Amino acid sequence: MSDVGVSGERKRRGKRRKLLADRQFASLLAARLGSSMANGFLPVAESFGVLHTTGSASDLGLVLGVQAAVSLVLSLFAGVAADRFPRAPLLIVSSIVRLAAAATLAIGLLTDTATLAWFFALAVVYGSADALFGPASMAIMPDVVARDDLDEANALVGTFSSLGLTVAPAAAGVVVAAYGSGAAFLVESALMLLITLSLIFAKIPARSEAEPDQEGGTLTQLKQGWREFHMRPWLWLLTLQWTLFSLVLLAPLAVLGPLVADTYLGGPAAWGVIGTCMTIGVVCAQFTAARIKPRRPAVFIAWLPPLIVFEALALGSGVPTVVVGGAALLSGCAIGLQGVFFQTLMQRAVPSEVLGRVAAFDLMASEIAQPVGFAVAGPLGILFGLRPVLVGCAVVAVAGTALFALALTRVEQPELQVQNEPEPSVG
Repeated sequence: MSDVGVSGERKRRGKRRKLLADRQFASLLAARLGSSMANGFLPVAESFGVLHTTGSASDLGLVLGVQAAVSLVLSLFAGVAADRFPRAPLLIVSSIVRLAAAATLAIGLLTDTATLAWFFALAVVYGSADALFGPASMAIMPDVVARDDLDEANALVGTFSSLGLTVAPAAAGVVVAAYGSGAAFLVESALMLLITLSLIFAKIPARSEAEPDQEGGTLTQLKQGWREFHMRPWLWLLTLQWTLFSLVLLAPLAVLGPLVADTYLGGPAAWGVIGTCMTIGVVCAQFTAARIKPRRPAVFIAWLPPLIVFEALALGSGVPTVVVGGAALLSGCAIGLQGVFFQTLMQRAVPSEVLGRVAAFDLMASEIAQPVGFAVAGPLGILFGLRPVLVGCAVVAVAGTALFALALTRVEQPELQVQNEPEPSVG
């Protein structure tokens, strides 16, 4: 390794040690780890809870659709809250509400009293609290970490979060198979308690800098956030690309993937293994993300979604679980890189005082089509077959997202281009 490479690696290690020694960041990191594990448990517990309660893919799609729709409706107001109020208390409130919702459903499932209405209630309450968590968790990072350390901070958060996701789906599959969905929701509740305690221990102070644009009502502040979002073509093009991707691939995969695993691959445990393989890919990519310095990061990000379709193609092709797991690993690598680079780019390009609102517009727009995808995936799978629908979705996703990537090559703004660090003289 050259002296330049050694120097760069030492610098990265120094940043990591400094970040991990900081109590606020370390506590926030623990909270994000718990959140990722909860996010890994919830889809498995919720999907098989609904399927084992009603046996209907359409019911599952409706539950997921309601949960996503509630999050979308409230996300803009959550963005205003993330810029107006201290962000750490918002995260704590969100975690407590989700803890209560998961614990209530766990009791209903364990006592055999839960019905489909319970899952819809969970979708509304959990979706509302989750909407509050999203913008605040994105916007709080610059409050805790220096601008120059955001790349390493996001890489660390992404790596640890993905490690949690690596364990959670497989563990959830085992728990559901052995003890049922009620036990999985108990674990979900325990993880939410971990998040809450970590955020309380972090003692992250409110932002002290002056924020003149916080004047005015909610609509005025939303207009300010929209102006910041709309003035960055690279941002809304990436957001619209993800909107299409969520509609034609992510939503159908969330509904039909568990059904394919349950019907052809052996059940919840197989789906958990596939999810674990994906997150191993995410971990590997995020661990090395800080070492990658693309000269045109927005364009680099835009070419990653077409690579995320491997899992859906494998599930739709009738291959065994081990091959699906390998495909999910490759998809996970693309997801890991996309997450780190997009968050870092937005945190650096958008002023902190409006970051919550801009993040909310991104979250809302990028996921606004998911409820439709959830609702129609089940009927399409019944009508045309689970596997053919997944293959068709993958083909459309590749074609559509590639068009956005080509468009971004023409509009990326010069100030987003990352300049490589100057090489010190050797010798």
